Amino acid sequence: MGEVVGGVGVPHTPHFPGIVDRGGPLAAELRRLYGGAAGHLRSLDPDVIIFFTCDHYNIFFIESLPIFSIGVAPSARGPSDYRELPAYEIPIADGLARHIQAHAVGAGFDLGMSQEFEFDHPVTVPLHFLTPDMDVPIVPVFISGLMPPLPPAWRCQALGAVIREAVEAIPDGARIAAIASGSFSLEIGGPRMSAHSHTGVPDPEWADHILARLSTGEVDTLVTEAIEERLTGAGNAAGEVLTWIAMLGMLGARAPVSLEAQREFGHAFGTWLVETWPPGVNMPAPAFRTGGREGRSP
Repeated sequence: MGEVVGGVGVPHTPHFPGIVDRGGPLAAELRRLYGGAAGHLRSLDPDVIIFFTCDHYNIFFIESLPIFSIGVAPSARGPSDYRELPAYEIPIADGLARHIQAHAVGAGFDLGMSQEFEFDHPVTVPLHFLTPDMDVPIVPVFISGLMPPLPPAWRCQALGAVIREAVEAIPDGARIAAIASGSFSLEIGGPRMSAHSHTGVPDPEWADHILARLSTGEVDTLVTEAIEERLTGAGNAAGEVLTWIAMLGMLGARAPVSLEAQREFGHAFGTWLVETWPPGVNMPAPAFRTGGREGRSP
């Protein structure tokens, strides 16, 4: 059967590839953070990556906005929204995607199916750093995390669990990893953006709280806390944390191998390994970093 082996959670800030290419002030830090996540992903040696993302009104818009959808095309180009970013043709494991969609619908999820689309930067920026050769096919899972009403966090967690069931039902023994793409507190072009940028971090304390919950594997508790009012209060893009919750629904509630925040941006980089710590097994608290401070999770 298919085997879920681990995953990574990363941000997708569209300016990061350019900062790294130009050798800007954040370049060394970004190389280290994305490099660590990329190294972890390579160590998992996945055959396919389940990619949890929130569309930024580029694939879906008010005319048709599914709460959950899965991409089943053989491949898709991107990014569709930032032409200055490197363009890629990204392979999709369409057979597995169709299997997951059928399994999820049979399990009671109204999981839509998208056959023609282009990826936007929430997919291409992480893959630019994590799998730059685009040699590992993905299965894109779109979660409506930006436009209310948002799906409940418990439903996103359950979707991840159903995807794991579908993966474990395939007969070929494929190794399946996951990527979650998104921030914890983020305002884009809204009234809570900062005075010097078109973005802002309205609720850094909420981002810190998410980091603390993730660092100890308290995913179930985070799910009960991540209600829509809390998410929308943390910014008009803070619903992207639902991609992380869905990923951890697939991986199981467990502490990460590593977890580090960029607090000024309201996001973090995390890595998980399923094979090391089965859910429910006591484990040492992982090292984590936030705002330049390193320590042990409380």
